[in-house]
Amino acid sequence: METRGLTFPLRVPLLPFAVVATAACASAGRSPESAVALPAPSTGDSSCVAALDSLQAIFRRDYPGYRDKVPGHETALAALTDSVRTIARTSDNHTVCIPALRRWAQFFRDPHVVGPWQAAPPQPPGSQPAAPANSTSSAAEDPSRPSLRFVGDSTAVLHLPDFQWQYKPAIDSIIAASRGKLLSTPYLIVDVRGNGGGCTCSYASLTPLLYTNPIRRDGDDVWTSAANVALYRSWLVADGVPEVLKAHIRSVLPEMEARPNQFVVWARDTVARLDTVYPLPRGVAVLVDRKCASSCEDFVLEARQSQKVTVLGAENTAGMDDYGNVHGMWLPGWRRVQVPTTRSHRLPDHPIDLLGIVPQIRIPASEDAVEFARGYLRSSHDQR
Repeated sequence: METRGLTFPLRVPLLPFAVVATAACASAGRSPESAVALPAPSTGDSSCVAALDSLQAIFRRDYPGYRDKVPGHETALAALTDSVRTIARTSDNHTVCIPALRRWAQFFRDPHVVGPWQAAPPQPPGSQPAAPANSTSSAAEDPSRPSLRFVGDSTAVLHLPDFQWQYKPAIDSIIAASRGKLLSTPYLIVDVRGNGGGCTCSYASLTPLLYTNPIRRDGDDVWTSAANVALYRSWLVADGVPEVLKAHIRSVLPEMEARPNQFVVWARDTVARLDTVYPLPRGVAVLVDRKCASSCEDFVLEARQSQKVTVLGAENTAGMDDYGNVHGMWLPGWRRVQVPTTRSHRLPDHPIDLLGIVPQIRIPASEDAVEFARGYLRSSHDQR
């Protein structure tokens, strides 16, 4: 999973489909952490040993996967902790400390756990230049923006490199502007290769074009530690967080606050139903690769439930979608780590982490994926 500005994937709430169908923000995406002023670590002991102690406390207190992955493996974790502590005592230098801390965190085998890494102290407000506004830059300037092209009269190719919520307006706009043509074109290729996730709200306007039958969506539970509750509360006042997400937080937060250190339903399991099944496009190919992660995998799980859709790829998706809603935290010594706060209802029966989603059709590595998909759609549908 790419580390764009050290802002990583998470899961945000699945809302009732009536809301999704009106282009509201729905689910899994990247953390709005970058919009929130994070408290600095406490001053004091900044040693590597102190960082390890803090890392352990964060996992025990705040990580929902701790409850799933430690029982039955306490002896192995204790032995690993002793080994890492021995290394941590030898040096506080980041070249020694950070690999040791990462070794400890990797015990949990969760790709949504990111770091720890050595960070710079936070800069005072206004000391850094403003980031360019991706939502207004052109596709040539920003390769993560969506694009749509038509190949002849038979095939549309929709490229969706990113589901971060700032790209939702661009995705909605490009689909709305070409909706008539999309609904009169026999085949659609949706290329999500390299899409590291974002918000499922970003692809909500695409769902009606793919829909053939009710769509099952799995919900999530949130672990209500004090730090996790504080994270969600902070999103209510953060710039850049979609209002529909803030509204959902306001609806769930009272229960989170009333039930500390428990699992609370963050998003319920739902079945989405639409009134219309469009005759065209009659065949849809979704192109994936191992960089399709988090909400990109949510999209694949949703899309493949349609009778129109076939998932094609040379490799499985990333396998990064069981735990989410990532919380970035400071460790002593200006070290950082990001840890999920929610757990998918797919678990334990249908895990995705480290496995990925298997394409229904494998694309040979020597083939051009788009051309292969075009050929597959023609051969599988024109004969019907």
